[in-house]
Amino acid sequence: MSYKTQVAVWWRIVVVMLAVALVAAACSTPAAPVAMPEVTVAVSDAGISAPAEMPAGLVAVTVNNSTQAPTGPIFARLNEGVSQEQFMEALMADESGMAAIALVTLLGGAQAGAGESVRTVFDLKPGNHIALGFGEGPPQLANFTVATGSGAAPAAPAAAVNVDLIDFQFTMPEQVKAGAQTWQIENKGEQWHEMAVLKLNEGVTVQDVLAMMMSETPPDGPPPYEEMAFWAPMSAGERAWMDVDLPAGEYTVLCFLPDFASDPPKSHLEHGMVRTLTVTE
Repeated sequence: MSYKTQVAVWWRIVVVMLAVALVAAACSTPAAPVAMPEVTVAVSDAGISAPAEMPAGLVAVTVNNSTQAPTGPIFARLNEGVSQEQFMEALMADESGMAAIALVTLLGGAQAGAGESVRTVFDLKPGNHIALGFGEGPPQLANFTVATGSGAAPAAPAAAVNVDLIDFQFTMPEQVKAGAQTWQIENKGEQWHEMAVLKLNEGVTVQDVLAMMMSETPPDGPPPYEEMAFWAPMSAGERAWMDVDLPAGEYTVLCFLPDFASDPPKSHLEHGMVRTLTVTE
């Protein structure tokens, strides 16, 4: 067989193989999307209740708040070998809370209005976890275990806005659209961070808010702003997704957590972790 004949034969074989592959691809049924696990955590005046076990990976957590005040638990993963009792002992013994924070990885958490619900998505890792709530009286706590996941993983939520928490800034769009949407929150810094989205009262400045938060005397009456959305403290390297629904307007986004590495300690807000967000129609 001549060289040209061999080339022609091999070429025909390649063409046939490609045709068979295309037919097989056209006839194959695309895999159905994997449903995301959905769980519910209830917050009431009696305490916090959560399922005893959740799967690892992406999990949608709906917090139902039946109390008369906006609230939402902070979710956290206990460090290996740390018990719930050890965490609570550390929390009650140290007024600053830093001894307890050293025992966990903070996952964050959204806040639900009084009598309302809020849905968030966490990327859970195996281990022992807690949902921790603060209000009047002692802290409320529910514990749950995250078991190793099995099978295919669900797709991550499609985020309209990505918010990166960095030391000490928010990396996010200057403008977003009004209405219900999903934000991805990721801590890409070295410190813990939170995110408060505030609607300042007319004439109120960020310096006014800072002075109020630094004051040892609680302000008379309601604060000079309305809290429109809140993401609880989150440790470095964690990410989650929260549902946000903001009307058009001008907002202030800030983090007020303390930076204990500074001497004397300063808040992240004092470091400049604040920005303006414009929400358009």
